Amino acid sequence: MPQFYFPSEDTVAAIATPPGEGGIAVIRISGRDAISILEKVFKREGERNLKDMKSHRFYKGHIVGTNSTVVIDSVLCVLMKSPHSYTGEDVAEIHCHGGYLVPKNILNLLFNHGVRPARPGEFTLRAFMNGRMDLAQAEAVADVVKAQTNESLKQAELQLEGILSSRIHEFKEIVLDALAEIEAQVDFPEEDIDPIIREEIIQRISELIDRMNGLLSTFEEGRILKHGVCTAIIGKPNVGKSSLLNQLLMKERAIVSSTPGTTRDFIEEAVDIRGIPIRLVDTAGLRVSADEVEKVGVVLANKKADEAELIIALVDGSAPLDNDDHEVLNRIKNRKAVLAINKSDLSQKISEITLFNFILKDKTVKTSAKLGSGIEELKDLIRDVLFENKKSVESTEVIISELRHKVAIQTARDNLVEFLKAFKIGESPEFLAVSLRSSLTSLGEITGETTTEDILGRIFSKFCIGK
Repeated sequence: MPQFYFPSEDTVAAIATPPGEGGIAVIRISGRDAISILEKVFKREGERNLKDMKSHRFYKGHIVGTNSTVVIDSVLCVLMKSPHSYTGEDVAEIHCHGGYLVPKNILNLLFNHGVRPARPGEFTLRAFMNGRMDLAQAEAVADVVKAQTNESLKQAELQLEGILSSRIHEFKEIVLDALAEIEAQVDFPEEDIDPIIREEIIQRISELIDRMNGLLSTFEEGRILKHGVCTAIIGKPNVGKSSLLNQLLMKERAIVSSTPGTTRDFIEEAVDIRGIPIRLVDTAGLRVSADEVEKVGVVLANKKADEAELIIALVDGSAPLDNDDHEVLNRIKNRKAVLAINKSDLSQKISEITLFNFILKDKTVKTSAKLGSGIEELKDLIRDVLFENKKSVESTEVIISELRHKVAIQTARDNLVEFLKAFKIGESPEFLAVSLRSSLTSLGEITGETTTEDILGRIFSKFCIGK
């Protein structure tokens, strides 16, 4: 991990749009000298004074070189004055023509005027340091950019809006109320806590522990929506794996042939299945073969199956099970898997009862990859298996997807459990206060109220330059 840095008073700049051909590129400048730097390089139409530029309005003009005669590009510029900007500092944006050369030339011009290149995530880090957003919201910025499905995007946007942060603040308020009562005991040890207040504390902390457990239970769904699931399609040769891949992708990605062993290498593609980012891996058919190249493909297929978080196993419903099928079925024992009984358009000769020795009936589905039947049912089954038949969290509800959030909430909850045990047996208020403060510290790590350079470094080093 790169060495962490705190933002200095330098004025920084970076291209905030993806590199390459495009209609527009956006160059962002942030820092105390952002406005004065813009005055040096931007000439408004009609030679009007830049001092008259109002915040949050676009102005048309030209970016000119150091001698103020060479026009680099026709642009639109906007000022966003502190504190009403993304970073909380003075920010200027130059909206120029896209491509490689024009943005690069403008950026180099800014560097010549003393602007420093922005580091990865530095704009968002400055926003956090200047109180424009908390740490959970800052993390959501990267999640919005990297979202792979509409479901993952919705969750990232909810976190960016502060839904998770609000929930954490609610938790902290309950703990703070209890801490106030306990610390009053430290200051006035001769006065016992009123029995009614005592019961209220027990009830509110117990309810809070239940709420924390409820939030923790959403982590698996959040992790899946954010990071996706590597899924291997396995089966013996000519069972329909490539056809199934094409059906799920809704395009001809894999070669389909009646000749067994056509797929020698693996094919990997991303697809959105019921809002879940799935990385599908179509593997070579599993069978004993004398062909050296096919043997390598089988070894690779086994490796991909071992690495996969989910397996889609296929058997041919139009033929009795053979040794190759049993090899496939043995690979899904005690694994998160679904079984597709393929070729349902043909006369069925398979013994389904035998299949249920390897996988539960409710994790099987009949499909015809050739005709496309059963594909929607397979998609539903994939979601059910991944979420273990739990009712999906509503898209408006907050869920957690970051491991550090999960660990922090678990630690906060465990401290509250210890508090309740000690409180009920009459431990000293000094001891009780320690557990409550520890819980507050853990909750504060999520929003950044209590954090370390190491945590900040790990979070912002994952950002791209320009964010």
